[in-house]
Amino acid sequence: MVVTEMGSTYAIFSDIHGNIHALEAALADAASQGADRYIFLGDYVHLFPWGNEVMNTIRALSSAVVIRGNGDGYITDLHGTAKDEWGYEQFKPIYWAYHTLSDSNIEYLFPLPEQIEINDGSDTIYLTHASDIFFRSQKIAPFHSSHYPSLMEEPFSYPQYLEIARHAALSRPDVLADIQALPNGIYLFGHNHLPFHMEYEDKLFVNPGSCGVSLDMDSTAAYALLARNHSQWTITQRRVEYDLALVKDGFHTSGFYEYSPVWSDVMYTQLKTGRDYMALFLRHLYEVGSQFGQTDFPVSNEVWDIAAKSWDSSKLKGD
Repeated sequence: MVVTEMGSTYAIFSDIHGNIHALEAALADAASQGADRYIFLGDYVHLFPWGNEVMNTIRALSSAVVIRGNGDGYITDLHGTAKDEWGYEQFKPIYWAYHTLSDSNIEYLFPLPEQIEINDGSDTIYLTHASDIFFRSQKIAPFHSSHYPSLMEEPFSYPQYLEIARHAALSRPDVLADIQALPNGIYLFGHNHLPFHMEYEDKLFVNPGSCGVSLDMDSTAAYALLARNHSQWTITQRRVEYDLALVKDGFHTSGFYEYSPVWSDVMYTQLKTGRDYMALFLRHLYEVGSQFGQTDFPVSNEVWDIAAKSWDSSKLKGD
C-alpha cells in the first residue's frame, strides 16, 4: 500500500498498548510542536485497560496513517475461536482487550496492513512495526529492552546510547549488508520500546520508542517528530510526562486489576521504572515451568500461580 503526502511534519507513535493517558499527553505535545500528520506503527490495545479509548482517539484523527503490530494480531487471532479455550492466566491482557473492544474497533484492526509506503515529494517513507534488520535471531544487544539495564550499569546519555546502538549494528557484517541493500529512504519501525535513530548512506532509520510503556529506564511517553525543511529531513525524539497515578488508579476502577492482578503488578512496575519486567517475569515463569516439564508457552494456570507466588522483583539487580 502506498500513501502520498506532501510537506508534512509527522508525529510518529508506536507501542501504545492501551495506555490512553500516555497517548493523550503525547498527542497534545505533538500538536504544540506543529505536527500536522500522524503515523502509528502498531501495538495499540493490549497490556493496559483502555484499548477502546486508544482506538477511538486514533480513528478520530483526520490525517493518520496506521499499520498493525504483532500485538494487534493477537487480538484478531481470537476472533471466531471458542471462548471456553480462553482460560490461560498468561494471556489475560489479550483476553481483556478482545472482550472490551467494540465491534467497530475490532473490525478496524482486521484490514490494517503490516507495511505501508508514504511518498512525500521525492522521498519514500517505509513503515513497519518490527524491522527484521534490527530484530534478528542473533540479537544485537542494544536493540533489545531486556539488555538495556545491563548497559546502564555504567550510565550513559541518550546521545551515547545512539552511538552504542549504531556501532553495534554497523559493526555486524550481516546487518551492514542488509542496510546497504535497501533503497534510499526513511525507515520507521517500533516494537522494542527503545527510541533510536541513525543516518547511513542516504537512509534514515527511526524508532520513536514506546508511547505507552517505555523500556529505556524512563517512565515518560516517547514519540518522534519527522519534519522536512526543503530537501532535508530532521528527526526529534520527544519525551512527555504524564500522571502515572491515573494509570494505577485506572487498573482498579476499570476492573482490570481484579481480572489480572499479577499482570497489573508486573506492568505497573514496568511502567514506573522503565525496565522490562515483563521479560524478566516470563523468564522466571519459564524456569518454574521447566521444573514441571512445561517448557512451552502457555504454561498451565497451576504453574502460573506457583511462579506468581515465588516472584520477587525487589531482589533483581541485573539481568
